[in-house]
Amino acid sequence: MSNCSTANFLSQFKLGEPFSVRRGICCYPATDKDNGNRYIAKVISIPEKPSITDAFLLSGTFPSIEKVNSYYKDQARELCKQGAILNALSHSKYFIHMTSCQITDRNEIGYDVWFLSPYRSSLAQILTKTAFPRELVIKLGLQLCSAAIQCREAGFLYVGMKPENIFISADGQFQLGDIGFVPLSSLPYLALPVQYYTVYTPKECHDCFTSISNTTDTFGIGAVLYHALTGGKKPDCLTFPPATDDKNLSDIIIKACDPEPSRRWYDPFTLAQALEEIV
Repeated sequence: MSNCSTANFLSQFKLGEPFSVRRGICCYPATDKDNGNRYIAKVISIPEKPSITDAFLLSGTFPSIEKVNSYYKDQARELCKQGAILNALSHSKYFIHMTSCQITDRNEIGYDVWFLSPYRSSLAQILTKTAFPRELVIKLGLQLCSAAIQCREAGFLYVGMKPENIFISADGQFQLGDIGFVPLSSLPYLALPVQYYTVYTPKECHDCFTSISNTTDTFGIGAVLYHALTGGKKPDCLTFPPATDDKNLSDIIIKACDPEPSRRWYDPFTLAQALEEIV
């Protein structure tokens, strides 16, 4: 665990050993001591490592340690705003409601942002076991498109599309359950934050001098569908066609993941229309 105090709301939970640790993000299984209900406690450390503070000061980006810490606090508050966006969207069946979010001070400098969410099986867990049949791939695509459409209607583009952020409800509904919301109005001026660089985001976005692509969400959906259709094979190179006898479905996925942004589905609505047509 990072050098921080645990969020107050976690006092009623028993935390297990972390099951995921990467780039300043740590996830723990959490069990309610009263009723045994299971949750996931996720902590994001800001900064990710002390050398970032040193770089800010040595480069003159910030004149003092106090200014650096103020910048870190703004980042922490922004993460909690992300949680609030997720909860605002959770009125629909396509998003999971986040139980709690809290910012805690680290011992020396910086902050930790704690999130608590109900435990659900993730798509990533299921994709390690089996490939999805055609009908389930289409269902997954349509539900992810519906989620992405709702994000856009609320004024945001979802850039966190990956199997680890997609969860399955008790009734088999696919739901987004993590942060990754970028205001649509800021796309021309904002580069994709480095924590969202994955094989499920377009290559052109993996550049700090390039603004976020308007097709980031449709590319992500296509890459997830490729993963689901190929028995859990990650789309590192997006080798086509996917292993399916359905050329129509294959073509839809190929278009979603086209290296050239102008050739992709323009938005999740047009991608959903294409999927509905082959149902």
